[in-house]
Amino acid sequence: MRVLLVFFVALAVFLPFNAQIVVTDPVEANYALTAKEMLMSGDWLSPRIYGQFWYDKPAMFYWLIMLCYKAFGVNEFAARFTSVLFSAASVSFVYWFGRRIFHSTRAALLAALVLGTSLEYWVLARMVITDAVLFFYFSVTLASLYLGVKGQRKRWFLLAYAFAGLAVLTKGPIGIVLPAIIFFIYVLVEQRWDLFGKLRLGSGLLIFFLIAVPWFWAMYNVHGQAFLDTFLGLHNYLRATVSEHPKDDVFYYYLVLFPVSILPWTGVLLHAFVGKKPADFTYLIVWLGVIIGFFTLMATKYPTYVFPAAFPAALLIGWKLDEMMTNTQTSWWWLSVPTLVLLAIFGVGANFLPADAWRLVIIVISIILALVILGLQLTKRGVWLPGITAALVVLLSLVIIDIGIIPLAGDHSAKTAVSLLPYKGATVAVYGDYTTSAVFYSGYSVMWLVDNAAELVPQDVWSSGKHIMPGETVASFNERTTNIPETYLLVNGPESSPLTGVSKIADFGKLKLYKRDL
Repeated sequence: MRVLLVFFVALAVFLPFNAQIVVTDPVEANYALTAKEMLMSGDWLSPRIYGQFWYDKPAMFYWLIMLCYKAFGVNEFAARFTSVLFSAASVSFVYWFGRRIFHSTRAALLAALVLGTSLEYWVLARMVITDAVLFFYFSVTLASLYLGVKGQRKRWFLLAYAFAGLAVLTKGPIGIVLPAIIFFIYVLVEQRWDLFGKLRLGSGLLIFFLIAVPWFWAMYNVHGQAFLDTFLGLHNYLRATVSEHPKDDVFYYYLVLFPVSILPWTGVLLHAFVGKKPADFTYLIVWLGVIIGFFTLMATKYPTYVFPAAFPAALLIGWKLDEMMTNTQTSWWWLSVPTLVLLAIFGVGANFLPADAWRLVIIVISIILALVILGLQLTKRGVWLPGITAALVVLLSLVIIDIGIIPLAGDHSAKTAVSLLPYKGATVAVYGDYTTSAVFYSGYSVMWLVDNAAELVPQDVWSSGKHIMPGETVASFNERTTNIPETYLLVNGPESSPLTGVSKIADFGKLKLYKRDL
C-alpha cells in the first residue's frame, strides 16, 4: 500500500500541465509523429516518419505512445503520459527497493523524495523521449541483479534478464551491455567470482531472447540489411565512435552535468562518500560510477545519457539523509547550499521567461524560499530541510512549468502556426530549420526547401541517417506551385521568404507563415 501511495503521489506531481505543453521540435516531435504514423498505418512493427521507415530506435516507446493515443486521442497529454507513468513507477520502485536493502522506511522514502525532485528527473518526467521508460527498465534490471546477488531467491536473476530484454526493446543493445559491465565490475571489485556461477545464464538468456529478439528478427526479415546498417551501424556503433556533436566530446562533460542534474541533492551525495557507509555502498557506487565512466568514453554525448545514474544516486542520498536526521551533530550545509544554488538558478533563469510580468514573481518566490532555507539552517532545524526542500522544488517546478516552460515550448513548436492552415487541400513547405511538429499537428506532408540541390544530398554520416524528410529546391517548389492558391510556407529562422509571389500572414518570432498570392 505504501508503494502504491508513493506511486500516486508522484503521478499527481508529474501530471499537471502536460496537456498544455505543446510537442516541441526537434526531438519530441520525432517520437510523437512516428507513433502517430505507425498508428495511422496500422503497422505496429516498423517505426516510420514522413511516410518512410525510420530505424532510429526500437519500437517499445512508440508502442507505449500508440496505446496512449488509442486511450486518450492523438494529443499532447497522450504523447507525454508514458513518460509520466514510468517516472512515477520509478519513484515508487526506488522506495520499494530502498526498503528492501536498507530495511528502513524513512531512508527509502527519502530516496523516493530525492529522485522525484531532482532537477533533471522532474523535467524528463514530462518529455516525449525514451529516457523515462529506459530508466525504469534499467533500474529494475540492476536492482533485481543485486537482489539475486544478495541471495533473495534466484528468480530475481530471471527478472533481471526479462527487464534487460525490455530495455533493449526501448533503446537497443545498451539495455543488456551496460548492466553486464556493471555486474562484471562489481564482481571484480568484490572478488566474488562465485557469482558468475549463480547467474542462471541458460534460463535467463532464454527469457531475454524471447523478449528482445522477435522484434529485431521480424524487422530484419522485412527490411533486411538496411535496418541493421542504420540501427546497429549508425545509431549504435557510430554514436559510440564518432561524435555527433564534437564540441561536447570532452572528458568532463558528465562530471559537470551530472552534479547539476541532481540538484538540490548534490551536496548530500558528496557527503555520502564521507564517514559511515551502507552495506550496499559498493554495488550502488559501481552502478553509478560505471554509467558515468562508460558514457564519458563514448564519442557522442547527450545530457540524458547518464540519467539512469540518478537511481543509485537517490538511494545513496536517501540513506545519507536518514543518517543525518539521526545524528544531531551533522552539518546540513551539505543540503542547504546546493538548494540555494538551485534557487539562484531559478532566479537567474527567470530573465529568460517570455512573459516579462512573471520574471519578478519568480525572482521574489526564489528569494522567499531561499530565506526559508537559510532560516532553517541558521536556527539548527536541519531535520526539516529534506521535506521542505522537496516541497519547494515541487512548488517552484509547477510554477516554472506554468509560466515558463509552456510558453517556451510554444516558441519551439509550429502548432499555433499550422492552426491557420486549411483543414485539407493545402500545399505546405518549410524553409530554414525543419519543423517536424508542423507535420504532427497539421497532418500534411511538409516539404523541406533548400537553396540548391546539393543540400539535399547528405553532407555527413549523421545527415544520411537522420534527415529523411521530403525535400525540394526553392526554385523547383516555386515553379511547381506558381498557380496553386492554397500554398503555404513556414519560414523557420530566416528573416524573409525565399519564394516569390507570397505574403506574410502571421509572425510568431522565429517562425513566420506565408501564403501564395493569387
